[in-house]
Amino acid sequence: MFRNLFLIFVFTLTANIFSQGSFKIGETVPEFKLWFIDGDKLTKNDILDKVVVFKFWFTSCLPCLLDIKELNTLVDKYKHRDDILFIAPALERRDIIKQFIKENTFKFKIAYSAMDVSQIFNKKQVYPSYFIIDKKGEFTYIDNGTKQSEFKNLKAAISQTLKE
Repeated sequence: MFRNLFLIFVFTLTANIFSQGSFKIGETVPEFKLWFIDGDKLTKNDILDKVVVFKFWFTSCLPCLLDIKELNTLVDKYKHRDDILFIAPALERRDIIKQFIKENTFKFKIAYSAMDVSQIFNKKQVYPSYFIIDKKGEFTYIDNGTKQSEFKNLKAAISQTLKE
């Protein structure tokens, strides 16, 4: 237990040190609006009382594609929970995202043409970038592509945010 708390402290500290300057752990998520291929939209008000895992990316970014298989396992792990959302805002237009989905399995709900939202969250425009938001609408994890974190840190942050 102490080891887990220590690891959470270390990656939270690391995330704060390497975070994007404008957002820090514990700060409130800004207003945003995302559109999905199925016609749904998502705003800040829609995520209250949910844990949200954001992955900002684009389809021609090799580092953005390398962890999709592992991210899909996270979606599968939490599919029984209705209090967590996995959202992948992509920079490309709808038609490019539709083609990508035909050829690849990515179980996050993918938003298209999300450059405006990416510029708000991801000031440095480094990809991929990951953010976790708790049920109160506050950041609990920020990884803006510093290459300092690993997939295990993201998994641990999700578990901690959900209080598993």
